[in-house]
Amino acid sequence: MSFHRRDFMKLGLGTLALHTVGLRPLFAAAERKNIPLCLQMYSVGGPFRENPEKVLAAVAEMGYKGVEYAGYPLPPAELRKLQDKYGLICSGTHTGRGQIENLEELKKTIEIHQTLGAKFIICPGMKNDGEAGWTEAAKKFSAASAVAREAGLYVGYHAHQHDFQKVDGGLSTWEVFADNSVPEVMLQNDLGHCVNSGNDPYALIRKYPGRTKTIHLKESDGKILGEGRVDWKLAFDLCESVGGIETYTIEYEAGMDRMEAAQKSAEAYYKIHG
Repeated sequence: MSFHRRDFMKLGLGTLALHTVGLRPLFAAAERKNIPLCLQMYSVGGPFRENPEKVLAAVAEMGYKGVEYAGYPLPPAELRKLQDKYGLICSGTHTGRGQIENLEELKKTIEIHQTLGAKFIICPGMKNDGEAGWTEAAKKFSAASAVAREAGLYVGYHAHQHDFQKVDGGLSTWEVFADNSVPEVMLQNDLGHCVNSGNDPYALIRKYPGRTKTIHLKESDGKILGEGRVDWKLAFDLCESVGGIETYTIEYEAGMDRMEAAQKSAEAYYKIHG
């Protein structure tokens, strides 16, 4: 399947096909560490829903090695065929808490992830009532973790700014959830959300060793990687020495054209991480 600039412009994808050849030398250093760079497809939601194949092809051309889904524009089996066609893995998905906490639904969710070849079933966000509510959620995720681990998968939780607010005992809800869930429950911190909330993401990676198997590489203040307040060298060092990182995932939610932002983010990652 061939792609032309006019095709991408019709989809409103801006500069997504530009300048990728020149990035290839930058990819090598990060690849040597065998940590694939993935893109959270929520970042490019509109174009991805309109034309999944062209967007997946473009994402691969940008240098991403995988994707993380937040909803499916095609049946999972068809997405898997496209992943294989363009050499992409699926690291995991953002999946509603009901499909995790309800163990019968979780079994169906596991089957979908097995079709996609995905390892991480991640709840994208939730709210609970105080320390007791977060403790109860942690217990449910621990029960779900036991089921997922039998199939070789992990369940986890993705952080938003509200997850770093303090609750009854002086800890953040993120820490209450982490402290009361089994170590196999994965903690997908979001560096931008954490820094924007005024908290220390580096301390949290240290506090929960081995539980940062995947992390969202989001810059603070809606900026592209390296242009904000995240200390990327420290973050990468901690993920790789303490966190147990298996995949890095870029997410962008701010004002720039999303496909342009995905490309610029990949460029920045390979420059910083390499």
